[in-house]
Amino acid sequence: MADKVKEALKRLAQNIPKGNMGGSSGGGGNGGGLVRALGSASGALIGAGVLGYGAFNSVYTVPGGHRAVVFSRVGGMKDSTYGEGLNFVIPWFERPYIYDIRTRPCNLQTLTGSKDLQMVTIGVRVLHKPNPKYLVWIYQHLGMNYDERILPSLMNECSKAVVARYNANELLTKREMVRSDISRDLAKRSGSFNVKVEDVAITHLSFSPEYARAVEAKQVAQQDAERAKYVVLGAKQEKLSII
Repeated sequence: MADKVKEALKRLAQNIPKGNMGGSSGGGGNGGGLVRALGSASGALIGAGVLGYGAFNSVYTVPGGHRAVVFSRVGGMKDSTYGEGLNFVIPWFERPYIYDIRTRPCNLQTLTGSKDLQMVTIGVRVLHKPNPKYLVWIYQHLGMNYDERILPSLMNECSKAVVARYNANELLTKREMVRSDISRDLAKRSGSFNVKVEDVAITHLSFSPEYARAVEAKQVAQQDAERAKYVVLGAKQEKLSII
């Protein structure tokens, strides 16, 4: 950019007619004309730069599935939310911040305890998005990374609170009820932060190795008991046939 400015000034100086350099008055006149020409060229270049900066920074585009809020250096956050397409701002005085309002996932896996004090590892996936009507509030209180600020802690708390209401075996037999309880509690908590929860899914559910071994031993014992029952019935039938 600096080289282009120097080249333009050089060309302008070359196009200025040169008078008689011998006389003092003529030399002074030519020198004054050159200074005025250089000043005019510099002013024009500065004006063009300012206009270019203003034109470039006075418009911005909001992509599909997004919304924008605007911060003003004079009055703070504006109350309006700006939709998709081309929008205008006052350069330097205003700055847009663009939010993605499409549904996005958030995953969390946590270790907690059931009602019968069994350790359970549960994985939860939440589909969420910000409420477009309250993007100004979200920016003022939570910022751009609102989901990282609130969702992990809320998901962790709601999951542990719901799992604590059920016994370990009920977590398997009543899995849909567990999912519904987590979804209801999480939607209520996140709603106070103007974040919508659209879906909750339990992606992982496992128990401690000790509990798994106890369940396996119980199943083996039940199978042995059923086998012994059939042995006894067989012996009775055989005894009756002999009589």
